[in-house]
Amino acid sequence: MLIFWLKSCPRCEGDLYENADIYGTYIGCLQCGHYLTAEEDAGLRALNPAGKTYTLPPGESIRVLSDIAA
Repeated sequence: MLIFWLKSCPRCEGDLYENADIYGTYIGCLQCGHYLTAEEDAGLRALNPAGKTYTLPPGESIRVLSDIAA
């Protein structure tokens, strides 16, 4: 599962992504290449707990990508 944090890079305000390699998981910036330190990582994850859900305002329709794709 890919996780993105938009405009959350502490260095350039770019977009962050979570990835993993043989050493473990890490969070990096797509724009400047900055890798978060352990303290920055913990702070970001504390603000965005796993399992957090987002809801649409009442009355707003849900659009499926396959419905709008050409």
